[in-house]
Amino acid sequence: MTTFLTDSIENGICFLTESESRHAIKVLRMKNKDNLSIINGNGLYGEGEIIDSSTKKIKIKIRELKEIKKPVPLSLAFCPTKNNDRNKLIIEKASEIGVTDFFPLISQNSERRKWNTERLEKVLISTIKQSQRFWLPTIHPVEKFNHFIEKKSYKLKFLAHCKKEEKIQLKKISNPLEPQVIVIGPEGDFTYNEIELAKVNNYNMVSLGNNRLRTETACIAAVTIMKL
Repeated sequence: MTTFLTDSIENGICFLTESESRHAIKVLRMKNKDNLSIINGNGLYGEGEIIDSSTKKIKIKIRELKEIKKPVPLSLAFCPTKNNDRNKLIIEKASEIGVTDFFPLISQNSERRKWNTERLEKVLISTIKQSQRFWLPTIHPVEKFNHFIEKKSYKLKFLAHCKKEEKIQLKKISNPLEPQVIVIGPEGDFTYNEIELAKVNNYNMVSLGNNRLRTETACIAAVTIMKL
């Protein structure tokens, strides 16, 4: 069944938004008595059928509704690339894999310092419907690297960089059963001062392998390892 996002579920009835309704009717050619599934992005999942497709907001009768447990936090903090298509790729693929929180960062060598959250939130909605996730990930406001490193508290904290120094393989110390965060830098990498600041704040320096990776590749590789 096709999945739709709604923020209105009450007494066994829900309504799709105008945009979701338009997609269902104009693109998918759905009509009364057609079956579909719905999510609200906060753990609710339901199955039902269309009982009124004649309005701008499709009306659905819910047959079954259940609550899905919130996933263990898996956070990705990264310095956005100058290419917005690559940033979109990061959000899309990392969401499919299971990232719960995105933290766009500005570091000393950042290539992009402006960030359009609204555009990428639309990518999130499309992704969770396609990948059958029930909790909508959060894109947090952009912030400076130093502020993030000094204030964020996780049980498992990792930072990946390209400098030649001792690192631990990420796959050896990550744990999907615990809240964890990975920090990925810009194409120009983190500075030595930024790396030292992360160490002071108890971040583990990790390796993602022998090859040097682009920011978007490193993000996807890292969260894949952490989710295993």
